[in-house]
Amino acid sequence: MDRRRFLKLAAVAGGTLALGGPGRLARGAASRTVPTVDRLVLTNVVDNVYDVFARGGRQGTLTVQRTPLGRRGEPALLAEHGLAFHAESLRGDERRQVLVDFSLTDRTLLNNYRVLGIEPTRADALVLSHGHGDHYGALPDLAAARRLPPGLALYAGGEDTFCHRVVVTPDGGRLDQGQLDRPALEAAGLRVVLARQPEVVAGHAVTSGQIPRLTDFEQPPAAARLVAGPPGSACAASLHFPRGALKVEPRPGELVPDTFQGEIATAYLVKDRGLVVVTSCGHAGVINSVRRIQAVTGVEKVHAVVGGFHLAPAPDEIVAKTVAAFGTLDPDYIVPMHCTGVNTIIALERELPRKLVLPSTGTRLLFGA
Repeated sequence: MDRRRFLKLAAVAGGTLALGGPGRLARGAASRTVPTVDRLVLTNVVDNVYDVFARGGRQGTLTVQRTPLGRRGEPALLAEHGLAFHAESLRGDERRQVLVDFSLTDRTLLNNYRVLGIEPTRADALVLSHGHGDHYGALPDLAAARRLPPGLALYAGGEDTFCHRVVVTPDGGRLDQGQLDRPALEAAGLRVVLARQPEVVAGHAVTSGQIPRLTDFEQPPAAARLVAGPPGSACAASLHFPRGALKVEPRPGELVPDTFQGEIATAYLVKDRGLVVVTSCGHAGVINSVRRIQAVTGVEKVHAVVGGFHLAPAPDEIVAKTVAAFGTLDPDYIVPMHCTGVNTIIALERELPRKLVLPSTGTRLLFGA
């Protein structure tokens, strides 16, 4: 059975996937055992905004901690168009730290690590959601400067994470989105793991694997393109489309629509709470992403959905359908960040106000006991 057909069937079947050895989810198993943590502290290290007036405190079972401005002359948090998380989880006496995404610039990321007291050399694993510079930007410098443990695993969802990307503007121009250099990361000591299928990360977290597109209203950004590589290479266009969809293999250097096949979400199952799903950018669709995590874990209860939902450029109709789908999923909390857009935040405030937690760089979300 080919990989794409398996992904579709696995999602439709409700996700009969389970632990199948150290750090790996096995296919076709009847059990749905997934790692459970007692407590999760998810820190938004970098986001588009830093709101010194953002309200913290207790919201139901969730504790929201905000980072205030320091004293005059002390380093302050920086915000930029990018996203980065630090996830610290506990199970009994066992503690794990995972870094998810790496903002746009090393200046911002390293500054905020310092302000927030996060030491990247203590990371147990890294997760990169997809190959856009506002999510991987600081990673090459972080790795090259040996600020990460040698041999540390970097989980990415597929080959296209390391392909050249561009955006086509309405006037026909091109915005170069760059390309992440996998050999350079490996030369710097990272161990790249292509998590096309779900993976257990550091014994505590789970990645989604590649995300089937099941909704009829979530579509990848129309302006996004991949630069086709030579046939047979990791960036060959035929690898990024369903079999038979391409009638002619594009020539190297030609642009093809970017379907974000390799984009992944990250999740934790928090004891007595449910799933905390980190969508990062959500090009695969935030609802698709959450449903994928439900399928691969066999857990229906969603405690929180956190991250970018990529609805800033979306028309009102798509925003309304997404918010309605959130109502059906019924998470306890929704924390929209980065590329979600004010349009969607306003809609969530109107329709699901008790679930909404407003974003701000430096926010710590405390899930569990």
